Amino acid sequence: MGKYIIAGGTGFIGGYLTALLRKEGHEVYVLTTQKSRLSFSEKGQQFVYWQPKERYIDETFTLSECKLINLAGAGVAEQRWTAARKKEILDSRIDCLETLYLAVEKKQLQVQHLVSSSAIGYYGEGYKLFAEDDLGDDSFLSSVCRKWEEAAWQFARHNTPVAVIRTGIVLGKEGGALKEFLKPLRFGVAGIPSDGQQIYSWIHVEDISRIFYYLSSKNKEGIFNGVAPHPASVNTIFTAMIRHTHPFFMRVHAPDISLKLLLGEMAIEVLKSTNVSSEKILQDGFRFLYEEIDPCIDALMT
Repeated sequence: MGKYIIAGGTGFIGGYLTALLRKEGHEVYVLTTQKSRLSFSEKGQQFVYWQPKERYIDETFTLSECKLINLAGAGVAEQRWTAARKKEILDSRIDCLETLYLAVEKKQLQVQHLVSSSAIGYYGEGYKLFAEDDLGDDSFLSSVCRKWEEAAWQFARHNTPVAVIRTGIVLGKEGGALKEFLKPLRFGVAGIPSDGQQIYSWIHVEDISRIFYYLSSKNKEGIFNGVAPHPASVNTIFTAMIRHTHPFFMRVHAPDISLKLLLGEMAIEVLKSTNVSSEKILQDGFRFLYEEIDPCIDALMT
């Protein structure tokens, strides 16, 4: 059927999305910085070498009438936010899009449509319900998201339709936030940040993969929030997980000051509420597999 290029296709969401695209009969070209992966190319999935820091994609690789999905970028929660790490978080996102844009300008790639990641970190903090037309704040992640999105919009200069997905907290078995949440629970400890009242806008990994495909297959344009219809408090999320783990547990609320000492500036993201609306994607016709947190956790932990 169609031809898809995926940047970030070897990551957590990328693995699910690649499998979905192949299931739908599409040819998938996964960009990789590891030459060792090239030998794992197979029918329906080809690895293509690139080095975004060097603005390089294998010159022998050209593709016409293809669609592009960008998921690439250094993990936000993987390391403490030193000055060097913050630079890497931003640069890794911009470098990838700039490299792809350069390939379009050189006519190495003829992209019919782009779907690019962003994050709900764009909105900053608040219990109010954020929609796509709300403004961000002056936080680090909001600044990163603005620049990330600007790098995607430049593809419109070549008459390429662009959709941006502001992704929430992604839950899945093999990665994402759930894996981290479960670590203390396996020892009978529910390590809940702060008072647990903060709101997290979450989404099942299958649903976020389906949103990327939905927007791409229908050539949608604009900004869409990639979150489930019903955000949940941290306490609610942990209560759902506890049902499937240790029969006897101790609920421990980590004080704000402890988290700030442990995580530094990154603690802001753990402690804040971001209540984000999915109304736009619902009104467009997308239907979620997992709208509420309890069925989502049940599916992931059974």
